[in-house]
Amino acid sequence: MRKAILFFVLFIIFIAFAVFLTNAFVLQKNYFENKNGNSQAETGPDLKEDYERAINEKRVLVLYFTSNWCQKCIDQENVNKQVFDELVSEGVVGLKIHILDSETTIETDALSQKFDVTKEQSFVILDKNGVVYFKYTGILEKDLLKQKILEAR
Repeated sequence: MRKAILFFVLFIIFIAFAVFLTNAFVLQKNYFENKNGNSQAETGPDLKEDYERAINEKRVLVLYFTSNWCQKCIDQENVNKQVFDELVSEGVVGLKIHILDSETTIETDALSQKFDVTKEQSFVILDKNGVVYFKYTGILEKDLLKQKILEAR
């Protein structure tokens, strides 16, 4: 009788472990499928297309590297929005680029590597010729951000 109970308990443990491994495999598979280009974040505006259009049109381009878990980044986005609202007539293009979070894509990884950005809350401002004019990591006050954008013209 004890052997039957022991066998039954081991069988239940084995089934629970098999279910756990199967679930872990499915979650991992879904994660890597999303990392390889099937994520919902990519269904929005095409980052690569917007980037190339701004370069081809010889516009000042502000790249803001952010993470969706970073509160300072979220706070900085309010400042960025104010600056871009004020500079709407200047033809400046601003792109928010997710790195180090669940919204990171192949394109965002490529841009972060191209400009050697390894930390969220980083700015890269390109002049009209597509050359890096200003690079900064951290909080930028409204006036300084606006000044650097205008200087890049």
